[in-house]
Amino acid sequence: MSPVPGGVVVIGIGNVVCSDDGLGVHAVRRLRESRRNTDHVELVEGGTAGLLLLPHLAGARRAIIVDAIDTRAAPGTLIRLDALHWAEAFAGGLSPHDVGLRDLLGAARFSGAWPQELVLYGIQPCSTAIGTELSAPVAATLDALLDRIAAQLAAWTDERPPARAGSA
Repeated sequence: MSPVPGGVVVIGIGNVVCSDDGLGVHAVRRLRESRRNTDHVELVEGGTAGLLLLPHLAGARRAIIVDAIDTRAAPGTLIRLDALHWAEAFAGGLSPHDVGLRDLLGAARFSGAWPQELVLYGIQPCSTAIGTELSAPVAATLDALLDRIAAQLAAWTDERPPARAGSA
């Protein structure tokens, strides 16, 4: 799917051969299969592409990044971070590959490619060992994560632009 100019993008980050690290890619694949609130959404399996994902953010008004997010919570914990808090969150390390994600978000901020709204969704990983399947705690939370992402997409779709001053 090509970028949706001025639209919404969901980017799944992670390495699919490192168990829970592939969460973002698994989530985007499931969203694509389910077609839940994704008709006018660019779905990107970003994998480990890092800075190569910058054009997807630059072309979006709103963005969701999905990744395994390490907040030292219990494995399988659902996590949502607003874009305003991403820098502080990286101080302790967010994802198993947080350098690529940190670089992507930093480059987006520096280059003016930062969307008007950006949210990070994820799940606390249990294992990043070699393997193509999600761990049991992460797999058990995947549907709840997809529900949250679909709800965010629906909220963005349902929002109406603010009325202009002087209009009825």
